[in-house]
Amino acid sequence: MKSFLLLVLSLMAGCQARSEVKGCLQGWVEFTCKYPEPKRKYTDIYVDNPRQTHTHSTEKDVWEIKGSFSLFHDTRNKKVRVAIKQLEHEDFGVYQCDFYQYECATDAVELDLVDGKHGCQAPFIQTAYRTAKTTITCDYPGNTHLSSVKVFCKDNNLICEDILSIKSSSLSNGTFTLRETSSGFNVSISDVSSQDAAVYWCGVESNDGRYRAAFRKIQLQVKDITTFSRSLTAGQNFTYWCRYPNGASVKKFICKGEDPSVCQRLASTASPKKNTKFSMKDDIEKRNITITVREVTTDDTGTYWCGAESTAQGRSNLFFNRLLMTAVPSATSPPSFTQPVTVPYGSFDHASVLTIVVALALDVLLLLLMLTTYFLYTRFASCWNTRRGA
Repeated sequence: MKSFLLLVLSLMAGCQARSEVKGCLQGWVEFTCKYPEPKRKYTDIYVDNPRQTHTHSTEKDVWEIKGSFSLFHDTRNKKVRVAIKQLEHEDFGVYQCDFYQYECATDAVELDLVDGKHGCQAPFIQTAYRTAKTTITCDYPGNTHLSSVKVFCKDNNLICEDILSIKSSSLSNGTFTLRETSSGFNVSISDVSSQDAAVYWCGVESNDGRYRAAFRKIQLQVKDITTFSRSLTAGQNFTYWCRYPNGASVKKFICKGEDPSVCQRLASTASPKKNTKFSMKDDIEKRNITITVREVTTDDTGTYWCGAESTAQGRSNLFFNRLLMTAVPSATSPPSFTQPVTVPYGSFDHASVLTIVVALALDVLLLLLMLTTYFLYTRFASCWNTRRGA
């Protein structure tokens, strides 16, 4: 989506007001046609478009789907909302809203679409992980949209429902949080769930609310991820495994942070010698990465992600597992392991199995010792009683 459409709105009833909005190819725009005379009631409304078709609205106060067009006759606010999805080159041109009362046209609104060359971005597929956090980036190239209100909305097949906007009194609704940046804004989603999987749009809205347009589409996918939790002693070395699927990029990495989309890189297979504390070794045949953390400190407590850089343009990086590490001072922690703790890929780990086996073995040995003691005691007591009877 490297080009955009420029919509010029003008009232045909002699008014001089003009407004502009930029809308991207394959994106959507929404504009408003106001009643020419607010005190009148209009029975039929037609929208003429560059495709030379007449879109007719007959329902009131509900959305009507007319192909790639949707109409909402808002009788309370005395206007008609027109939404156009999947904009194509054929959508360039003039739009006219005709209001009829008793078979008579009363007024019209005209929109003119013209070519442009900047402002739009390519669609992006982002993968998020359940119970984690993810951040969607909405950048505005240059100063294209500085005069408009920035919005973030969710596609519901009819229109794009607002989630957050710069003009809102609150920039957070509990799950979504919007933060302005020097180039646009970011939207963070906390505690991601399967209900968050959807199509989202970064867009703009005119200051008077008469039109909206999208310039970036984000397809958010939500997946599960294998998660490990480990409590470690400060000073010990820690090693764990990260297995990856076929087709993963050769550039694997480990990063730290609650949000994998913006986590801090610590080590990479592309430059293994740059970090002496964190190291990675890639076994390509087994599709397995060995990650070692040397001399763990309490500052190493946090969330770690094992992932690979995406090879597909327009897709986020892929992650394989998540590690929740807690490091405690040696004076208050359990005894250190004499061997590195190993966490293999999967739903269980060898360290846990080994701990269970050792515990069972100790229980068995203790039981045998008690039985042996009891057996010797009963033999000794029997012999002593026999001698006394003699």
